[in-house]
Amino acid sequence: MSLVAIAIQRIFLYNGRTLPDPDPQMTPEQVKQFYSAIHADLTNAAVEGGNFEGNTQTFEFKRGVGTKG
Repeated sequence: MSLVAIAIQRIFLYNGRTLPDPDPQMTPEQVKQFYSAIHADLTNAAVEGGNFEGNTQTFEFKRGVGTKG
């Protein structure tokens, strides 16, 4: 029996959209910071998931729910 390396594709979900993985070497938190330049809401978002389905790992950015004031 031998081990075979399989490339894992990461998917990042935010607000109903799929965001491509900018760099597989980045942590999910770094990816969130990368996209926060485009989506300002991500600054306070939480990174959830990391679940595997086949060769795909899915993360979701969830906006923080709070009150203004």
